[in-house]
Amino acid sequence: MNSELENEPPTLKTLRESADLTQPQLSQRLGVGIRIIGDWESGRKMPRFDNAIALARELGASLKELARSMRMDVSSIADDGISLAQLKTLCRELNITEVNDLPDDWRQLKRPRPSYDKRQMTDEE
Repeated sequence: MNSELENEPPTLKTLRESADLTQPQLSQRLGVGIRIIGDWESGRKMPRFDNAIALARELGASLKELARSMRMDVSSIADDGISLAQLKTLCRELNITEVNDLPDDWRQLKRPRPSYDKRQMTDEE
């Protein structure tokens, strides 16, 4: 197989087929007409954002992967996941030196967001 083709992102149709869905099934799940699904797959139309979210959910794809399948350039958009470099930095900050030190729930690794005192902000304005 051509290596150039292997690097091509999946199309919306291949994402749908990978999810074992037909156009009628997907249209029913999303509450849109079958013709709309065909228009999205052919590139004649783009889904509204709310439909794109529902579409990504039904296809088991990220929004970025969905956008790629519609031939949109998303190369400058950050990935949804955490990079290895970010994980290493976070582990250093939290003094995690071994895999066994990692919490079972990865969401516990998030840095706390700074809290701002709203009264203090309004007093200064």
